[in-house]
Amino acid sequence: MPKLSLYRENKQNDYRFLDRTISEQLTVGGTDLYIHKYLGPTNQGPSIDYTQPQYDKLDPTNIQDLLFLENRDRTYDPNIYRLRGHYNVQNLDFDLSQFGLFLNNDIIFITVHYNDMIEIVGRKLMVGDVIELPHLLDYNPLKETIPVALKRFMQITDANYASEGFSQTWFPHLWRIKCEPLVDSQEFSQILQEPINQDNYLGLWDKDKTYPAGYVISYGDKNYIAKIDVPIGIAPPNATYWELDTADNLKDILGTYNKNIQINDANINEAKRIVPKSGYDTSELYVVPTYGVWEENGVLSKKLNQPAPPVDIVVSNSGAPATVTMIRDPKYKNASPALRISKESVKSIWDLTVDADPTDLLDKFIQASLQLVETPPVRTATMSGPVRGDTVLSIQSLGPITGPYGTADNTYATADQDPTQPGFSGTEPYGPNTMDYRADADPRFQYISRYTPRSFSYTSGYLTGDGTAPNGLPTGTGISFPPNPQVGDYFLRIDYMPNVLFRWDGTIWVRMSSDVRTETGFTENDKSLLSGFINDTGVIYSNAEEKLIPEAQPLSTILTIAPDPLPPIE
Repeated sequence: MPKLSLYRENKQNDYRFLDRTISEQLTVGGTDLYIHKYLGPTNQGPSIDYTQPQYDKLDPTNIQDLLFLENRDRTYDPNIYRLRGHYNVQNLDFDLSQFGLFLNNDIIFITVHYNDMIEIVGRKLMVGDVIELPHLLDYNPLKETIPVALKRFMQITDANYASEGFSQTWFPHLWRIKCEPLVDSQEFSQILQEPINQDNYLGLWDKDKTYPAGYVISYGDKNYIAKIDVPIGIAPPNATYWELDTADNLKDILGTYNKNIQINDANINEAKRIVPKSGYDTSELYVVPTYGVWEENGVLSKKLNQPAPPVDIVVSNSGAPATVTMIRDPKYKNASPALRISKESVKSIWDLTVDADPTDLLDKFIQASLQLVETPPVRTATMSGPVRGDTVLSIQSLGPITGPYGTADNTYATADQDPTQPGFSGTEPYGPNTMDYRADADPRFQYISRYTPRSFSYTSGYLTGDGTAPNGLPTGTGISFPPNPQVGDYFLRIDYMPNVLFRWDGTIWVRMSSDVRTETGFTENDKSLLSGFINDTGVIYSNAEEKLIPEAQPLSTILTIAPDPLPPIE
């Protein structure tokens, strides 16, 4: 009696019996799977690149790019194959086995009958095929204007025999495929570019077919409508026969591209609102006056255009320049306050005129307004301190101010006009009555513009110039300089590209900065490297190739190895 064995070298009746039974079980208890069969990489046209070969026919085993081993442009069968399969439906679950929190329900394993798959599809399901699950159609999308139910696509990322599919005969009966959600990428553009209305859709454009008017085809990554009857071989976007189909397709509904573009545009607009221009904003920085050009012991100073430290002012040693006194008269009941200005004070450093009569200087203070002002109390961080502040007498001149010149905070603006230096006469360095003192608070002193900074000093940097003067000073604009400028005036020449800011130093217009700050919209009008270099849209004419080529050269073309020229044929 021979030994008992369920294993056979060949698939016999017992195998076929088990196979029909397993197929019937999947037919009864499984769900429909719509198979989008991958046919192979799309033909890219003539090419001399050996890493991107041209194939005579579509084959799923072909490789589009032999260098990166990618099939970026894929062609799918326009016919849909229906196959039964089974998988375990799972709830939302979190994977806590690793660092972090992960969802693990986006990957499913579907089991199909092996022989039914070979009979219906013609080959084994492989990586690149796309499966549509009709039982997961979303008939109630959140966007009510969508006219069709949302489809659920899955891409196959792995396939092999299922362990539970081996019968007693040790032959496999089931094919197990690993599926992940389909993403909106270049590989699946043919599937997602199909229009929603399938009634007049004829699939991909075929050079050997004619197309009647009103029907839609896909060409490249767009859909086109035939305006009139299209003869053989006329491809879009021929404007005589084709027009672009602007209706929504599956990509517009299922893909996140449009939503990502909206999010990106919103972020860019918010960034433009917060930072309207690229580079550094120096408008909030105060630029101190700087040293001018002078010599020390016959040597040019090394402090040119450096910030000048304040120098304390020299006052008269005879006492305060002005005091408040009470004038009493028997004719009046109450005493009256008055200001007493000493002659020594008038002759002090504030009097910068030469051979001036001290009595004439008193005319500057005849018309004045006196007012009591209470200063705010000085308190600590815990709000401890005096309840009320000091009461002071405020004097405001009502007459015209013609000098002398000085600073309200009792400091000189630049060290090149220190009155304590020997030989100081009040006329250095640009002529009489051109002292470089600030006078924007005290009414006794006249404001002159020569205190303006001679440079931007430490504010210089990448894309810092914006055509405005430092410290917000007034700036004139035009295509020619004004005829009678004052020392320290700023002027923006708008006939320069970019616009250039100048400062009048008494002899010549000195270049200060250029208006190089640009908007952050990444457009052709931007002056930064983002648009002028990175997003360069310019073209140049190549004599060697006798055509226009883009100025921006991608790395993929720069690193391409140029073949050696062939020797001439003798």
